[in-house]
Amino acid sequence: MLEKLKKNSIKKTIPTVIIFCLIGIVLIALEFTNLLALLKGHVKFETLQPNEIKPNVIVDASIRINFGAFLEEYEENTKTHQTRTTHLYYVISTGTDESKEYRYIGIKVPASDMRKMDQMAEAYANYESFDPIEYSGKIQKMTAEDESYFNRYLEEGGLSPAQIKAQSLPYYINVGALTGGSATGAYIIFGFGVFMFITGILILIHAMNGGKLKTFKKEIAASGFTEMDVECDYESAHVFNPKNDLRIGNRFTFFTAGDKPHMLVNDKIVWVYQQTTTHTTNGVKTGTTYELLVYTIDDRKNPFRIVIPTAEKGNEILQYIHMTMPKAMPGFTDDLSRMFHRDYESFLNLRYNRPAGEGVPIGLENLKLF
Repeated sequence: MLEKLKKNSIKKTIPTVIIFCLIGIVLIALEFTNLLALLKGHVKFETLQPNEIKPNVIVDASIRINFGAFLEEYEENTKTHQTRTTHLYYVISTGTDESKEYRYIGIKVPASDMRKMDQMAEAYANYESFDPIEYSGKIQKMTAEDESYFNRYLEEGGLSPAQIKAQSLPYYINVGALTGGSATGAYIIFGFGVFMFITGILILIHAMNGGKLKTFKKEIAASGFTEMDVECDYESAHVFNPKNDLRIGNRFTFFTAGDKPHMLVNDKIVWVYQQTTTHTTNGVKTGTTYELLVYTIDDRKNPFRIVIPTAEKGNEILQYIHMTMPKAMPGFTDDLSRMFHRDYESFLNLRYNRPAGEGVPIGLENLKLF
C-alpha cells in the first residue's frame, strides 16, 4: 500500500517538478551569458583589438569623438499618439588615436545625452577638441534593420560598400546594460532561476524518498490502528475516483489531496456534503468543479476537501456513505448548516451520537441528502 501511494505521489509531483525546473532553466539560459560577462568584469574599450569586439563584453569607454547619430529610438503614447525619443545610436571607432587598426561601431546612449554627443560630433567636424564622455555598457550585435541604417549612414559619409565591410563591425555599446541596477537584476534573475531548478529537484527527491507520505503515516498513528489494519482496508475498499485514489473501506476513507495521500477514520466523520463551484471569466462560464466537504469530530472548522469528477458521482458517494457510515450525516440543508454551527451537540445527536442501528429521528427520514 505505502509503495503504491508513494508512486502515486511521485506521479502527481512530476508536473510541479517540471514547471519549477523549466522556469529555472529558462531564467538561467536568459542570464547565463550575462553572468559570464559580469564574472569576467569590465574591460577598457580602447584596449580592445577589432577581433576582440564581440557580444556580451562589458566595457568602460572613454568616448573622445563620434561621427554623428545614425538611428533614433522612440516610444509612442498609445492614447495621445505622441512620440518621445528615448535613445540615440552614434557612430564611434574602436582603439585610440595611435591604433593602427580600428573599426566603426555604434554606441547607444540615452536621449538626455543627445546634446553633448551632438556637440562632440560637431567639434570633431570642425577639428576642435572636446572633453571625453565616460560610458559603461555591454557590447551587443545590431539587428539586421539597425545594421542597414548603420551601413547607409557610413555610405552617405563617403564609404563604399567594400570599405564599410572592411572598416566596420555590426556591434554597438549598449550604455547602462549590465551595469549598476541592471547588473544586480541579472544576478537576481539568474539566482532565482537556480533556486527554482534546485527546488524542483528537491521536491522530486522528497517525493521519491516517501516525504509525501509523512502526513498519511501520522494519520495512521493517530487512528490507533496498525498499518496492517489500514492496508487490508485499503486493498478491499470501494474505489470511487481513481484519479485521486478516493476509496471508502469498512473502517477508513482514503483520498489524495494535491500530491499527498490522506486517511480518515470513518467513525470520526461527522458530516459530508457536496459543494459545486462554477467558474466564470468576464461573465462567461469556464468550468465547474465538484468537491466533497468532510467534517470530522476532531475538527469542525476545517473540512477536508475531496475532488470528485461529477455531481452524479458525488450523489453516488453520499448514498454509499448513508448506507455504510451510520455515524456520518450525508447531504446538506440550510437547517443542518445552522444546527452544525449554532447547536453542535444537537447536530451530533442526529446521527453521530445515536446507537448503531437506531436510525434517524422522526422528521429526518425524508431528508434530502443529495
